[in-house]
Amino acid sequence: MKTILIKPLFTEKAINLSRKKNARGAYTYAFKVHRDATKPEIAQAIQQLYNVEVEEVRTAVMPARIRTRFTRKGLQESRLPSYKKAYVRLKPGYELNLYENL
Repeated sequence: MKTILIKPLFTEKAINLSRKKNARGAYTYAFKVHRDATKPEIAQAIQQLYNVEVEEVRTAVMPARIRTRFTRKGLQESRLPSYKKAYVRLKPGYELNLYENL
């Protein structure tokens, strides 16, 4: 059994999305999810874990990145793996408090 939700994302974009309502009064949250997870699986996992209603799930596969560091020994490069993230929009009237467990 694969774990669908890996962790919530706390990037600048994700925090701004979770703090403001859209035109219909719904909030959007970002999560890092398993690479093979489908939209219905993600919606079901969110509903079971947080007891909220999901309106829409949008996904994006982020490409792998090369990180370069300057050290005494010279240039060191490492590869950050690719991952999948999901933007989950809740139905109006529902809200998550992801910041209480930080």
